[in-house]
Amino acid sequence: MKRKILAALLATWILCTAVSGTVLTAGEFDPNKDNYVNVDAIDLSLHGETSGDFTPVYVFDNPFLGKDTSKGVVFEFYAKPTWEVHVLGTIFAIQGTEDYDGRIYFTPGSYFGFNSEKFGGYFDANLYNYALVDDYIKDGATIRIELSETGFSVYSNDVLCYDQTILADSTRAAGDYTEQSDFAPVLKWLSGAQKLYFGYGSWWNTVSSCEANINLSDVSFRLADGTEVFSQLKADGELLKRLGGSLTLKNESKDIAASWELVTDAQPRLLNFDMVNYESESILKYMVVAVAVMFAIAVAILIYALKKRRYNDI
Repeated sequence: MKRKILAALLATWILCTAVSGTVLTAGEFDPNKDNYVNVDAIDLSLHGETSGDFTPVYVFDNPFLGKDTSKGVVFEFYAKPTWEVHVLGTIFAIQGTEDYDGRIYFTPGSYFGFNSEKFGGYFDANLYNYALVDDYIKDGATIRIELSETGFSVYSNDVLCYDQTILADSTRAAGDYTEQSDFAPVLKWLSGAQKLYFGYGSWWNTVSSCEANINLSDVSFRLADGTEVFSQLKADGELLKRLGGSLTLKNESKDIAASWELVTDAQPRLLNFDMVNYESESILKYMVVAVAVMFAIAVAILIYALKKRRYNDI
């Protein structure tokens, strides 16, 4: 009898190991800057978890840290949706801790937010009851956010979407900041915050509801005088392989003629890496084989354990 119980426990352990073994632990998908390579575009939907909160895949030092941001800054990028809009996800976020605790971020729902208790409180622009107000990215757009002492302006393909006056409309915004507020504290905070994230960093980072289903490219973060502080996207190539991400992600053109050329071209443009012969292969098929083998072993053990035996076999 003891042998049956032990065999059943062993089979259960094998099954649990097979299932849990298909999910990466947090340490396995922490980005390693030693593996960073230059890329043209990144897939912000990638993460390693299957439930709960997910961790960042694209992490950088805040490029505005220590810079004179007092005259204003500009965030610009091209966002191409790949699936449904998750309003509370994150395209980019800058976060600070300790004396600069807080964050500023922009989401796939075209929601621009800031929150730091020590630097004036918070504002939520283009958000109502945590739901989508207006989608300015649609099928793909170049988004430009200009932030100055007097407020902010959000543009989509060079067309103004909204500015700080939206804060006066309680059906489209909320916060401690108003359209008459001095936004200098936000700029001061920005020069002291420590980290920049893509695809992570709003207040909500929940698997299956807050992934940014966005391909991001053409990033340009700069000071108001035009000084560029961040323009080259990078990614941990080894991490992308483990997550099953593709290294052939296209940086889709925003020009109609060029887009048509891409469609008809038999050699589609690949995501460029500053690495020779860097190739990836999805780990999904290996996971499936491993789980199948372990499942077969577990079933065999159970059959053996439950097999009828004579009294003297026990």
